[in-house]
Amino acid sequence: MNSTARARQLRRHQTNEEKELWRAVKAGRFAGFKFRRQHPAGKYFLDCYCPLARLAVELDGFQHGLPEGIKRDEEREAFLAEQDIEVLRFWNHQWNKNREGVLLEIWRALHRRTGCVKVMRKEQNHRFVPPPPEQLIGEPKPLPRRQTSSARPSPPSDGGEGAKTKGARG
Repeated sequence: MNSTARARQLRRHQTNEEKELWRAVKAGRFAGFKFRRQHPAGKYFLDCYCPLARLAVELDGFQHGLPEGIKRDEEREAFLAEQDIEVLRFWNHQWNKNREGVLLEIWRALHRRTGCVKVMRKEQNHRFVPPPPEQLIGEPKPLPRRQTSSARPSPPSDGGEGAKTKGARG
C-alpha cells in the first residue's frame, strides 16, 4: 500500500481524541497555523503536523506506554529529530481532561519554533485566539508529558480515557 492510501486509511480510523484535535486545528482555525492530518514522514505518519513550525502533535493511547510502544516511539522520535521535526506527545486522557491546556502548550511550541503569535490567514476561521504575549509572564508550566528516558510514567490504569472505576476505595 502506498503512503497516500495508508494516510487515507489512517484518517478513516482515527480515535475520537484525534478527530477532536483535528477539528481544533484544521483549516487555519488554530491561530492561522496550517496543519496536516496523518502526514507521511519517512515510514511514519504524524497525527497532526504543522509544516511552518516543523511540529508534530501526537495523541497517545495506552499501547504507547507498553514496552514495544515505547521502543517504537523512541525510534520514531530519533528519526524525526534528524529531520528537525519536534514532536509534542500527549496522552488521550490529557486531551479529554484539559483541552485548553493542551492547545496552549501546542501554541507555545508553535510560537517558540516560528516566532509568530498567529498567522494572518483565514482570520475568519480562527477558533483558538492566543493570549497577548504581555499576559504570558514567566516560564510556562508545561503539562506532564511522556519523558524520553526509560523511566517513563505509565498511562492511567483505566485505559487512558480517564474514566472512573466503580468499587470501594481504600
